[in-house]
Amino acid sequence: MSLGYKQRLALACALMHEPQILFLDEPTSGVDPLARREFWRRINGLAEQGVTIMVTTHFMEEAEYCDRLAIMAAGEILTIGTPSEIKVQARSAILPHPGMEDAFVGLIEAHEA
Repeated sequence: MSLGYKQRLALACALMHEPQILFLDEPTSGVDPLARREFWRRINGLAEQGVTIMVTTHFMEEAEYCDRLAIMAAGEILTIGTPSEIKVQARSAILPHPGMEDAFVGLIEAHEA
């Protein structure tokens, strides 16, 4: 089975018992762009139905689908907030409209400094 189909199967298995909370570790890793969009449509649909969903991801553009984020480095939480709040933290004269990836890199670099 391809990784994309393995991810689909894993999500289906996780949903079989209709959980109230769902932990998803890199749920779209190895998934093509169309399937990735469908994954997030399903994830957000579950959230709208009241399911609490915790997602880990390295794809910062996907992190923007979440209503709250925690950015971590070496097991330490660097910030918690909405995607908009976190991007505001990364604003500068050089980067007046940072994206999520800009915010992530800026926080990590500041933490390492």
